[in-house]
Amino acid sequence: MNNHLTLLTLPLTKPALYVLVGAGGSGKSSITTAFPPSWSLSLDTCRAQVADNAGSQAATPAAVRVFDAALDGRLSHHLPTVIDNTSTEQKHRTRLIKRAHHYGMLAVAIAVRTPLSVCQARQALRPASLQVPRDVIERQHDGVPSAEQLLSEGFDQAHDADRLDLMRLLLERSASADFDPLVDIRATFGPDLAAVFAFTDSDDSRGTFAVAGRTITVRWSDDGEPFDHHWQAQTEGHTCSDCGRALWVRVASATDLLHVYTGKTGKVADEPLCLVCDAPDYAA
Repeated sequence: MNNHLTLLTLPLTKPALYVLVGAGGSGKSSITTAFPPSWSLSLDTCRAQVADNAGSQAATPAAVRVFDAALDGRLSHHLPTVIDNTSTEQKHRTRLIKRAHHYGMLAVAIAVRTPLSVCQARQALRPASLQVPRDVIERQHDGVPSAEQLLSEGFDQAHDADRLDLMRLLLERSASADFDPLVDIRATFGPDLAAVFAFTDSDDSRGTFAVAGRTITVRWSDDGEPFDHHWQAQTEGHTCSDCGRALWVRVASATDLLHVYTGKTGKVADEPLCLVCDAPDYAA
């Protein structure tokens, strides 16, 4: 990046409809990460919601109805919204401008002018169901208007993405976000399990996954060398032959938790141990 360029900051004080305009593979979805996730709307997401397949063109009519309902809902509440579609056809942009102005919202275009060769190369790396034909990508790339054209269509503002300081926007949003106490749980076991997890002690070293009365208890083992700190899960139906206490086994993934839950501790890397008999330094 040329650090001598004067980068602009989007005026986020007023709610607006932000319309990304760019070919498939141009990096629009990466740009949306600069904004809060709840602001983003895309046909791909809607197709996935109605058909479990973001690339299903047969699901497009139903996806459009879901998309329109969500768009009107957000605009009617004057909530800022980012449209993560290609929007390279004028009829689609005109429709979005009209919806924004109908609800008294600003319409802001953000053009993504990634080189065609880069767009094509990124498409080749996508799953087959999400790949767009090369001729379509080329047509979309040619269809990205100039800023002047976008303003003449009725947009209140038009910007090129590389002239906006979206990195600063992302950094400021991330820096002001609340600390995530489940960051380690989320990184190790995934977001779905993190959603049903709660710590059960004051120092956040032990907690429980719970769903409809079924539980798995885990603890953070930091008793040895720092490089060997890890999560342990309490086994079900296995107790120490010497003291009768529950046994614990090292876990490093959702798959390990599944093995523990279904009693297949033999598939986990380490043997179960007793926190008292097998490791005297552990707290019981």
